[in-house]
Amino acid sequence: MTVHFFNVPLVCLALLSACTPLPAEKKPAQGTASPPVATEVSNSSPNLITLKFDKEISANPSDFMIVPEVGISALECHGQTVEVYPAEPLKAGEEYFIKGTVQDSKRNSTSFGMTFFGYNPDLPLLVINEFTTNGSGKHPDTVELFVKKGGNAAGITLFGGTKTTFQDKLILPSLPVKAGDYVLIHLKPQGIETEVDETERQDAAKGYDSCDTAWDFWVKGGSGLSGNNGALTLYTNPYGDLMDAAVYTNRTSESDENYRGFGSAKFMLQADELAEAGGWVIEGDEIAPEDCIPSSDSTATRSICRSSTSADTDSKGDWHTVPTSKFSFGKENSDEIYIKK
Repeated sequence: MTVHFFNVPLVCLALLSACTPLPAEKKPAQGTASPPVATEVSNSSPNLITLKFDKEISANPSDFMIVPEVGISALECHGQTVEVYPAEPLKAGEEYFIKGTVQDSKRNSTSFGMTFFGYNPDLPLLVINEFTTNGSGKHPDTVELFVKKGGNAAGITLFGGTKTTFQDKLILPSLPVKAGDYVLIHLKPQGIETEVDETERQDAAKGYDSCDTAWDFWVKGGSGLSGNNGALTLYTNPYGDLMDAAVYTNRTSESDENYRGFGSAKFMLQADELAEAGGWVIEGDEIAPEDCIPSSDSTATRSICRSSTSADTDSKGDWHTVPTSKFSFGKENSDEIYIKK
């Protein structure tokens, strides 16, 4: 976890969502009162950052900074809320860090630092559409996203895992996409020169399983997906709202006595997180391996695909494994189903 400025854990806050940051420095003037604590940051406009605290505070523009440095044209305090006006519009999907110092009516002061992403007013609608998790040298792990509604993909983030626990991630840059487009994310690159991220031409990349009619991106240093048991998630930005998910496994509730059959605490907690957030529909009171997409038959060329008849129910019923060599990254999915002989 990266440390910024105050030698405290980086606090991740999101577009229209937030978490509670830890104050980086406390300077209580009176021992009987605690200093104010920043509780939320939101960025609902390119020209406004809103900060909330747990008590009424006062602040000066000179005590605040935005990184990358864009300057601050004005700052207004309204009880427990501070409105910060950047000197220039913030870029959609770009990561920013805001730090500052505030004090309460008893002059107890706190220095804080929080991360957020620039407001994206033109988010497209994307879904996870196809993926392989048991890749080979010439067919490395790949995830296909399908654009259901156009917009600018700036900031949209794919995790191998969830935003709280993940193995790899990729944050999409500013990229205008239209309905019907495909975005391919290659999670285990080979380190060859032709593995280039495409932001202007769809035929620029020539790496393994790239497609001249899709937008290709490569997870630099990516280690690939968890082979048989794992989660894929898509968020509006790294700290943002869940857009789509896929949970897959080759296990059952009877696989072992520990972790409800999921095989590890990490995978069980990821599955719980998605089920509790409403990102994955389950049959019982808590998610079980039987609620997940079966991955036993998937290989490097037998991808796990969303069916063309899928109603996008956020459940295993949307998915199937295609026959050998029927993977179709950057093209319409095959509805053929692999049948074990």
